[in-house]
Amino acid sequence: VSSYLPIRQIKTGVIYTTDHRYVKLIEILPINFLLRSSSEQRNIIMSFMSYLKIAPVKIQFKVVSKKADISEYIEKIKEEAEREPDHRVKLLQEDYAKLIERLGRKEAITRRFFMVFEYQSYNNNKNPKEREVLLYMRSVVQTAKKYLSQCGNVVLEYENETLEERTKKVARYYQRENGRESISHIPVTELIAPETMDMRHRSHLVIDGMYYSYLLIPSHKYRTRVPAGWLSLLINAGEGIDVDVFFFRQDKSKSMERIGRRIRLNRSKIKDTYDTNTDFDDLSESIHAGYYLKRGLSGSEDFYYMSTLITITGYSAKEVEWRVREMTKLLNSQDIGVISCMFREENAFLSSLPLLCLDKKLYERSKRNVLTSGVASCYPFTSYEMSDKDGIMMGVNKANNSLVIVDIFNTKIYKNANIAILGTSGAGKTFTMQL
Repeated sequence: VSSYLPIRQIKTGVIYTTDHRYVKLIEILPINFLLRSSSEQRNIIMSFMSYLKIAPVKIQFKVVSKKADISEYIEKIKEEAEREPDHRVKLLQEDYAKLIERLGRKEAITRRFFMVFEYQSYNNNKNPKEREVLLYMRSVVQTAKKYLSQCGNVVLEYENETLEERTKKVARYYQRENGRESISHIPVTELIAPETMDMRHRSHLVIDGMYYSYLLIPSHKYRTRVPAGWLSLLINAGEGIDVDVFFFRQDKSKSMERIGRRIRLNRSKIKDTYDTNTDFDDLSESIHAGYYLKRGLSGSEDFYYMSTLITITGYSAKEVEWRVREMTKLLNSQDIGVISCMFREENAFLSSLPLLCLDKKLYERSKRNVLTSGVASCYPFTSYEMSDKDGIMMGVNKANNSLVIVDIFNTKIYKNANIAILGTSGAGKTFTMQL
């Protein structure tokens, strides 16, 4: 599988792809967007819109949701219980660990948000020097940090992450199969590649025992009007739902020319149709949409194509099929249509990798024209979690099913350890305090 992945090298935080592109990946911490007031939401969207104007031409936003890993947290509680001299306190700690384990198995989901962009030369240089690529990447990351901080987001960048356990496992395998001298020739893709991939099924893939299926939102199946942060519908859909949104900025003058040409063509067609025909309505809507885009482009907005790919994972073929049906129902209830990537699962898998490489045929089926304001309304960093490393578990966040674990004594995050507990009579304020 390592030779199948379209990656040549990973060096100094940059991915070198087999099609000779340079790709950078950054992680972005989300904010509690949905509980903000409408004026605050508007300010966040406007700040995000100002970033988009200077952002790279091609961007991929990747949202990954999976079961929260609480093993380290439970291990720490058990270690503390072993050191506890009081038998009664030990019983409480063991009970607490069981509660977290039970909630973690049933409900706890964690989400991570990534932005992917690629190197773009200003002078169409196809063989740039490594220093030139690194300077460009560093500049884009600094700009993202500066502008996204105005939205309240924090940008994380990992320069040198270690994969110690994985490296040892791969080295042992290479030594056993090819001899000790082969260890120095292990390709970097071995450290990130899955062990097995099964592509023999029309509606799903099987990767290391996990089942993957893909859905695409077709060009004409988006809602014409959406609220700010509407992607939270997909992001908070639950465990096993990953979302990839691609944005490709187009040349403004060429777009204006194409739109003008399309308006003229549709106006000449509409003269030959009666207003009782269905064609008349379609042409009329197309003309209105053309004028809307033209007005936006005449102002300060840019023209984009966007595509949305949804990855659905599960532990069996039946579970994946069930999730696909439920996801389709959820989106249909919001007037958003989806289609399955039947017989194109492999193309969808490669497109979902954080390499900003959407398959051409999938792109043609899914591209939707949108202005900068429309792109800004897709603000994806909306699923906030409160999960501190050494915190106290308060419960489950109803908005996105994440565990709320807060370390109120950590002065690096919080000013002091004071908390306020609000609730109606008999809701359990005193009992919570006693716990």
